[in-house]
Amino acid sequence: MAEPTIELGSVVRLKSGGPLMTVDSMAGDHVRCVWHDEAKQLQMQPILRSSLVVEQPPRR
Repeated sequence: MAEPTIELGSVVRLKSGGPLMTVDSMAGDHVRCVWHDEAKQLQMQPILRSSLVVEQPPRR
């Protein structure tokens, strides 16, 4: 079975673990993810697509 495709709104996680993040935008091999850290502060970071795994596809 093929891995789900990363799309806008997908819930992802680093392959190495970490918090659940939502895909906010995509450009080439980079995906900008947003999440709340332990202090409930909003974080944003571009991350290489190959470093991510889809935990939940986007809601339609």
